[in-house]
Amino acid sequence: MRSFYAGPLVCLLSMRIYLDSKDIIKLLEQSIPLTAKEFGNILRKGKHELVFSFVTIMEISEPLLHKKASTNVMWLLNQIEKLPHNFIHSSRITPLELEKAFSAFLFNKEYSDINPPFVDRFDTVVDLEGEPATKQYFNYPLAEIIWDLYNFGALGGLDKFAEKLRKTFEADRAIKPRPKLKDNFTKTVALDIKQNNLNIPLEEIKLFADWVYSNPIRCPSARLGYELWHKMVRNITDVPEDSDLEDFHNIECLPYVDIMTVDRRMHGYVCQVASSIKVEYDKKIFRNANDFINIL
Repeated sequence: MRSFYAGPLVCLLSMRIYLDSKDIIKLLEQSIPLTAKEFGNILRKGKHELVFSFVTIMEISEPLLHKKASTNVMWLLNQIEKLPHNFIHSSRITPLELEKAFSAFLFNKEYSDINPPFVDRFDTVVDLEGEPATKQYFNYPLAEIIWDLYNFGALGGLDKFAEKLRKTFEADRAIKPRPKLKDNFTKTVALDIKQNNLNIPLEEIKLFADWVYSNPIRCPSARLGYELWHKMVRNITDVPEDSDLEDFHNIECLPYVDIMTVDRRMHGYVCQVASSIKVEYDKKIFRNANDFINIL
């Protein structure tokens, strides 16, 4: 896990910058806070790069599904490819963290950071295992990948998970009394192990989960997402939104980037989590690109 802070906002080279899809569109379509060309020059000069995930590209591409949408998706995708960038295979983060952590736990060693799954082609993050059939293509532009997904009816699909997310929120809020976060973490880890088919014995899960939970920088993405979820569950005045699934996905990438833009609501939750677990994630998040541009 990298950090570019040494005191108040001091920048090191080669920062990874994860922009919210709305900020990407503002930058490219409206030149806010500066033109794409100017922003690209700043990135190249500092050897920085933008980071995109499956979700951010899907959000940008969503207007293709709406006949009356005025956004020129193909143009946006072509502009993205002109900027220094890579892609994070975010679905691989949690299993990689848990595998690395269990190895450390098993051999009584301290957890060490995973090699974040950054790749240079979007088709690699579309495939769950990072081994798409299209990997053999010498050149497969982002716009072409999205167009192929659209033609095969594979674009979108996140909406169906929004309702499931709402029901899960309701179910968790209805639990009385609420379990202690540390105790409930074991169930979350067990579910992640099962869903990712990890070779971790069931009889080891309780001790392993307690060991992970005892230090917030062990499995940092899994822990951050867990804490964020429960901050929201405990705030009964907060009504879940359709975009929460995408927001959770984005926030779980935070430990592996240096700058991230988030909306006001998520900014507040991340700051709460950072204070609770005493990890300075709050110093990495910004409300929009204009708030961090001077750092670059």
